[in-house]
Amino acid sequence: MTLLELLLVMGLIGVLLGAGVGLIASVDVGHRAAKGLVQSVIRAARNSAVARGAPARVVIDRKQRTIRADAFEVVGTWHFEGGTDVVRGAFEIDGTNQGALVVDDGFTGRALAFQPGSRGRAEIPVQLYSAYDLTEGFRLEFALRLDGQSGGRVLRIGESVGVDVSAAGAMRVWLVPRAQDRTGGELKGGKATLEASAGTFPPGRWRRVSFHYDRRGLALEVDGVRIEPPEDSEPETGPVWRIDGPLVIGDAQGGFTGSIDALVLSAIGASESARLPDGVEFSATTPAQIVFDGGGNLDRSVHREPVRFALEQAEGRTYAIVVGLYGTVE
Repeated sequence: MTLLELLLVMGLIGVLLGAGVGLIASVDVGHRAAKGLVQSVIRAARNSAVARGAPARVVIDRKQRTIRADAFEVVGTWHFEGGTDVVRGAFEIDGTNQGALVVDDGFTGRALAFQPGSRGRAEIPVQLYSAYDLTEGFRLEFALRLDGQSGGRVLRIGESVGVDVSAAGAMRVWLVPRAQDRTGGELKGGKATLEASAGTFPPGRWRRVSFHYDRRGLALEVDGVRIEPPEDSEPETGPVWRIDGPLVIGDAQGGFTGSIDALVLSAIGASESARLPDGVEFSATTPAQIVFDGGGNLDRSVHREPVRFALEQAEGRTYAIVVGLYGTVE
């Protein structure tokens, strides 16, 4: 091969390579990837709901062109299997026992018990840990056994969340939302409450309690049976007041008499989030939220039919997205 031929071949290769690189650079793959990005976030929320057996949601901000999957994440568990002085918890979040008993006949293993007149309590300094941000919601689960002698405070988390019972076996759960004054400053709102009637907790029997809030109203379940709020009540939707104190079980000023076990606290946090590429927008039919129930299906109280919306490009092209009633994403 002569030098002239070699230079000619190299020149042709350079022309072809330059044209190919320019063509590839002109292809905008971000628009095509936008649909897969949105589908991935929706599937993350649904998968979390199925894995944890708890509701999850997708939050969409059309103006900011963002999408976020919110799901419950366990931030603390306490089973009271340790000694009488220290309350051992998962993630090395321990507390102190100040006069409560540790009994062997718990719901599973041992339990923390409170006798009449003992004034005992247990304190866990959850306010010191950043994971305990209940702003967007929480799930509080525990097993409770009353002895029927007296009622009072079962537990509270700072001044934000609490559970009270009566000697007649009624339960009252409450939370304090965050509100704003006229200048935009933060202040505590009025307590939002939900009550289970007398007899819900018969003496001497363990009952599983699930109290959760996801800014769509308080929800309370006892042994899997949902306690419905009054029909004329307005659901609370505000953010939860920040945790400003410890988790206290019992109350030195008048706690319940009975036992508690298997305490689990979960908080709602973002599991996955994304922002649409430049030039891509959510359509006007896009909902602000897509809510899944604990089975991964669309929550029927929010969605009566499949959710349909689209992503729109400036050039006029659209990408349709459908979320079926059983949580399928297309």
